[in-house]
Amino acid sequence: MGTIATSNRPPNLRRISAMVGAVFVGALTVLQSKINGELGAELEDGFFAAWISFSVGLVAIAVIVLASPRQRSAVGRLRRGVRPADGTPVLIKPWFLLGGLGGATFVAAQSTTVQYLGIAIFTVSIVAAQNGNSLFVDRAGLGPAGIQQLSAKRIVAALIATGGVAVAVSSRLGDQDFALWALAFALFAGSLIAIQQAINGRVAATAGSPWVAGLVNFIVGWLGLSVAVGIYQLISPHSFGQTQLPWEAPWLYTGGFIGVAFIVVAAAVVHSLGVLLFALLSITGQMVGALALDIFAGEPGQPVNLLLILGVVITGGAVALAAVSRAAPGAAGVVTRGNNGQP
Repeated sequence: MGTIATSNRPPNLRRISAMVGAVFVGALTVLQSKINGELGAELEDGFFAAWISFSVGLVAIAVIVLASPRQRSAVGRLRRGVRPADGTPVLIKPWFLLGGLGGATFVAAQSTTVQYLGIAIFTVSIVAAQNGNSLFVDRAGLGPAGIQQLSAKRIVAALIATGGVAVAVSSRLGDQDFALWALAFALFAGSLIAIQQAINGRVAATAGSPWVAGLVNFIVGWLGLSVAVGIYQLISPHSFGQTQLPWEAPWLYTGGFIGVAFIVVAAAVVHSLGVLLFALLSITGQMVGALALDIFAGEPGQPVNLLLILGVVITGGAVALAAVSRAAPGAAGVVTRGNNGQP
């Protein structure tokens, strides 16, 4: 399997940069959930909203990859890794290219369940499922970092992080009507995120580019959502194609750009952090993002939620515990071969 080459930065600085990046994109996913949830509510069609979000992301990352000779070369490396022509061993199995189905499921869950569960319950559902499955994904060695041992500290860290999120959202559980199907869908989507991050990391390592991993992710996810939209149309016919798009609110179409940022960063840094630590860091980002939304976009006159602040502190402690339980020296770099991850 190919490797993502190191940059000129010292190992500790690379690891810190990877951790900061994971927190940042985690915070962005809270905003993405809000955007895609509102788009789904506006269109009264969550699957169509998810398809729009993925279409925007696909166009954006396709332009980036096609405009860069280095990224086009990386596409060729990935193709040779999957189907070598000279008799060399296969570097990556074809099914590792299906990570986009996990991303498509997550975006579909955002667009269809947030309006029923609210951001708080949706977040805790995603986090709980992602945490649990990240342990098994790391133990199975699906990610580019290989098999990660399930130490007691890592298990406890996952439990603490989930508890921190539960504390953060506990005061909001009664805000909206409970929907069992929506909760089940969110849990399913969260469990797939850990697998998606792991196998996208493998694709990035084989291609030598997280951008190419992101492109494959969006192509597969877009195809999956296109099939889902078609099936939904057959099962429940509606005025697909005649829906009035809310052009007066252009920010509702920016969810795809956030998706690109998350997929590319995740594919780049999961190689050095492992799936569980990346998950915990992104969860911390989600909690900070939720706190920021509370402060800057909350209900007028409502005080900042103290339970949310406590949840951020608890989750941050869990991340620290997971970080110290994993050896940092000698970790592989997080940027792409020869070009520092830039297109």
